[in-house]
Amino acid sequence: MLKVIDVEWTGDQKLELAFNDGYQGLADLSLYFSKAPFAEILDFKKFSLTAEGSLNWSGNELSAATLRALTQGEHKTAETSVDLKEMETVIKQASWDSMQEGRPDILQAAVRSYVEQFGHSQVIAKAGIKSRTSAYRSLKPETTPNFATLVQLGHAVIELAKDRIKQVS
Repeated sequence: MLKVIDVEWTGDQKLELAFNDGYQGLADLSLYFSKAPFAEILDFKKFSLTAEGSLNWSGNELSAATLRALTQGEHKTAETSVDLKEMETVIKQASWDSMQEGRPDILQAAVRSYVEQFGHSQVIAKAGIKSRTSAYRSLKPETTPNFATLVQLGHAVIELAKDRIKQVS
């Protein structure tokens, strides 16, 4: 499923977008924001990136597919090498911070960013999690995740990174 994974406002009604398939570019949304319901939005910069990878302005949403069609850019080749040490360090630190502060959302955010790189299906399969629904729910920002599930997912992304390194070598 296509998702916007990073967005940056560049001025006027233009956004720099990155998609989970490696496509990056500039989207000029002025045509959309000249018509209802978007024309009624007073502050273009007040948008959110949804868990589904679309953009939302106070209930008015543009899907990743729609945004992709409007984006002028190119595929950026992902680095074939994964910085395994950095990944391990980030996940370890997020785990520690989560336990210290009693906030599983810290680990959730770190794991979610790596899951996006490898794809949910691949990570869930590698983690051996039977309930896909539970795994997806554990990664949604608005939920209180199961810490054990996050640990499984974190371990899975590290193993997938190791597998990718082996393939490149």
